[in-house]
Amino acid sequence: MKEEAVSFQDVLEAYRKIRNFVIRTPTYMSVIFSRRTGAEVYLKLESFQPVGSFKIRGAINKICSLSPSELKKGLVASSSGNHGLSVAYAAKIFGVRAVVVVPENAVKEKVEAIEGYGAEVVKYGKDFDEAYSKAIEIQKETKAIFVHAFNDPFVIAGQGTIGLELLEDVPDLDTIIAPVGGGGLISGVAIAAKTLKPNIKIVGVQAEGAPAVYRSWKAGKIVEMASVRTVADGLTSRKPLDLTFNTMRRYVDDILLVTDREIGEAVLALLREAHILAEPSGAASLAALLFRYNPKPKEKVAAIISGANISIDYLASLLRKT
Repeated sequence: MKEEAVSFQDVLEAYRKIRNFVIRTPTYMSVIFSRRTGAEVYLKLESFQPVGSFKIRGAINKICSLSPSELKKGLVASSSGNHGLSVAYAAKIFGVRAVVVVPENAVKEKVEAIEGYGAEVVKYGKDFDEAYSKAIEIQKETKAIFVHAFNDPFVIAGQGTIGLELLEDVPDLDTIIAPVGGGGLISGVAIAAKTLKPNIKIVGVQAEGAPAVYRSWKAGKIVEMASVRTVADGLTSRKPLDLTFNTMRRYVDDILLVTDREIGEAVLALLREAHILAEPSGAASLAALLFRYNPKPKEKVAAIISGANISIDYLASLLRKT
């Protein structure tokens, strides 16, 4: 695979490699959300993956690309939670060591789950970017293989398999809405979907308090935020990187911003009306559909529900407010 680009063929190859390790998640047509929006709404439930997140696809594909000698060196990753969970899970499957660096404020339940899969957890920094710097430091010291959360062609190709499944389930889909942190998910999905259906619309969603990709995409160049703050811990990257940013500039049609309040309302709507548990990052796409995106009547829109690893404290706080 070329380092500078990810092709549709790479996504197909990723699917061949990972299909025995991941769940082919359901694409659920929601009557309730269709009625609320006037669109024909489909929910792609990546929250059903073994680790409760789409991230498992990219992590497995990356590890499948490594040689036996590379695997012996072990793995290191930085994560706000879900990527670390996925690397830890994949490392356990393949019998290799893993070190995961998480921010000091990482969701407790995610940290405990990472440790439960046998990975070593290092807490460092106030956000993903500071944890990333520490992980690079550890990688240089240990010579382990670094598994990037988003800016890696194998990771992007793995996430792109979601696009294959969506268009297999709904061939005449008009629009895909995906949450955007570093951009690995939307990049992979866009490559797959636009290849299969060039006129499909790809819409990204960021939190208002962490709009690095949104600002970069609007400016046409990478913009770094001094700090980010949002309840959606999976969307907290302070800047996009070259591979995902260039892919998004080529394939993504629009990026929307949602508030933390709107994200919280989407979490509750999924739980109460569809009986689906989603974390804030996972519900961001539905938040955009409910509050920011204006679909045409009967437009076929898929919202990727990217994860279910919600903080119990956060969920309890939402329920107390209602």
